[in-house]
Amino acid sequence: MPTTQRVRDPHVIIAGSGPPLVLAHGAGGSVAANFTGLIDALSTERTLIGADYPGSGGTPSDASALDLDVLADTLVATAVDAGFDRFPVLGLSLGSAVALTAALRHPDRVTGLILTVGFATADPQIRLVVDTWSTLAAVDRRALAGYLVSLASPAVLGELDDATGAIDATLADYPDGGTDQARLAASVDIAASLAAVSAPTLVVVAGQDRIVLPDSTRGLARQIPGATTVEYPDAGHIFTPAESVTWIADVAAHLRTHRL
Repeated sequence: MPTTQRVRDPHVIIAGSGPPLVLAHGAGGSVAANFTGLIDALSTERTLIGADYPGSGGTPSDASALDLDVLADTLVATAVDAGFDRFPVLGLSLGSAVALTAALRHPDRVTGLILTVGFATADPQIRLVVDTWSTLAAVDRRALAGYLVSLASPAVLGELDDATGAIDATLADYPDGGTDQARLAASVDIAASLAAVSAPTLVVVAGQDRIVLPDSTRGLARQIPGATTVEYPDAGHIFTPAESVTWIADVAAHLRTHRL
């Protein structure tokens, strides 16, 4: 077994009751920001557990702890501390790499995986996004917020008469550790380990993703033995409310199918 490493004093969210589902959020997000809709929908039948990465939610910033092994061990330890020995893990974007790392480091505990808009190796698109993200974060946070809004799907952008409100909301919600988390995402390279994943896995692909190339998410599925793929052709990296309803239904179906 690997030596367990943990984030110091992570902010933890535990909601609902029933069998566990552990949540790994994306770069620049948090458990609440990325999963509130899913938590609200599933908390009557599931216990939802998540730990904010350093610099998100209530977890203090600590760039040195933004490491896949540390984040994965913290997530597993959080679920164990909540009273669960075995559990499926749902990862979003960077969280998919965290979830996979948890499954590889703790195969005795992770019973299933749901990987949404994920990737095994940072592709040219995400590296270019993070380069621009890092530059703007250093000089103009409002410009960064506008840039992040511009990465939404065409369907979302087409409904914005004025992007000011979306930019204001993005700026207000931007976590202290968001840029360091993005840099971690741009460094991910775990493809060589994926053949060892044994947990039943669902991979969710967004066809209009402008942060992670859709083919990178499809490639992730191909590298995991027995993985199942679902595609949302019109979805971007962040789902609309209607897309989220479909996603939550697919998450629940995967958990039921494999009795997780």
